[in-house]
Amino acid sequence: MPLTRLSSKGQVVLPKAVREALGLEAGDELRVEVEGDTIRLVPRRKRSLGEVLDTLPGHVPKEAFSSPEALLAAEREEARKRWHR
Repeated sequence: MPLTRLSSKGQVVLPKAVREALGLEAGDELRVEVEGDTIRLVPRRKRSLGEVLDTLPGHVPKEAFSSPEALLAAEREEARKRWHR
């Protein structure tokens, strides 16, 4: 098992083999979990814009429509409902 050291600035270098195995790159976010005397670094999963949008309330994924025209019709209907409240 690879070892690493804590620097005087509190920094830890992840060994190259670990970064490559997990597909980690500079700038990736890691969640720090502490349980007893154990520290766990959990990579934050990268999400596409579509995945982020799908989590918003009221957002309907484009895949729910059979064609671009059906999507536009649904968007127009939703806008009409909001306008006539």
